[in-house]
Amino acid sequence: MAEFDAAYLDEQLRGLGHSPVPVWVLDPDHMRIRWVNAPGLVMWRADSREELFARDFNVGLDTMRTRLFAAVETVREGRTLWDEWTLYPRGVPTQLKLHFAPIALGDGRIGVLHHVFPRDEGPDPNQLRGIQALTVTAVIVALVEFGGRIVMKNPAAIAAFGRLADDWPAWFVARGEAEAMLAAAAAGETVRREHLVATASGQRLHGVEVRPLRDAVTGEMMALVHQTDETARHGAEVEAARHQRLAEELDRTLTLVDRQRREILGLSAPLLDIDAHTLAVPLIGAFDGERAAELEARVLDAIGERRVTVVLLDLTGTVAGDRDSAERLLRLVRAIRLLGARAILTGIGPALATALAGIGFDAHDTPFARSLAAGLELARAR
Repeated sequence: MAEFDAAYLDEQLRGLGHSPVPVWVLDPDHMRIRWVNAPGLVMWRADSREELFARDFNVGLDTMRTRLFAAVETVREGRTLWDEWTLYPRGVPTQLKLHFAPIALGDGRIGVLHHVFPRDEGPDPNQLRGIQALTVTAVIVALVEFGGRIVMKNPAAIAAFGRLADDWPAWFVARGEAEAMLAAAAAGETVRREHLVATASGQRLHGVEVRPLRDAVTGEMMALVHQTDETARHGAEVEAARHQRLAEELDRTLTLVDRQRREILGLSAPLLDIDAHTLAVPLIGAFDGERAAELEARVLDAIGERRVTVVLLDLTGTVAGDRDSAERLLRLVRAIRLLGARAILTGIGPALATALAGIGFDAHDTPFARSLAAGLELARAR
């Protein structure tokens, strides 16, 4: 690509140097002014052409970038346009009627030729602020004929759907949803919905409000559209609902597990009624803290409710044999005696016998037998 040639513009625009209105050429690729006449220097409050050419107009452009680049694309297509802008030379707000036209820069690129016409009267301050808010807001705003043609859209709409997207129902994944909202607005209603739309970055969920409004230019009734991106909020709500369902499922699962655990504990130490006042409790498996506490609660409740006088604790099927298991067993025996019942131990294995002896178990206070059958005979004998 050829280098930029300032002399080329000087030659092409020699006649505009004597124009009484400000004129300049913008290089949109570098956001620099490449040529300016004397009134343009005054308008930009520049000390010299060189000082103005050195300014970087990328600075502070973020809020107006979409609007400016849409105008630049129009110019690059060979068209011209008028627009009203507020420029800030040296920080001083200046309201202008600005003309955009294409011009060759001499290096194969197209620049923008600006003619400026200051307005005789400035706009109402509130109106000016409203226009500024409309151009920089992230909310999509459009004015739409009831047939669907867009007559105005703000930069947020251009950024989301493209500069040439002038058929409003075409923004929607389901065109009929937009047409139904326009029909409601044509009937004098204000409607609010959430719909999927097809933006330049993919499908999004938008909150859409459509209300009837009289067009300030033609006087015809149209639809004023506001759209906000609700994708993140909706996604958060869906995720929260999913977590709630998972929490409820987990709670139901834990409840089921706890019920099954209690059933298993009951099966590992069932309470068998031998007669009206005798209870046999065969212990199966380990005798850990949880099982001991659960068994103690059931046995003591049974003694009180059924008026049990003898409890046979059959240890034939238990694998308990450590000191902790022996202490838990001794605690259960003592609790049984405190309620006025007798405890008889049957089927004590060698390991458990050693553990009981190690903690000072007194066989005189608690009778024992080799088997459950022998324990039953002992219970009947007494």
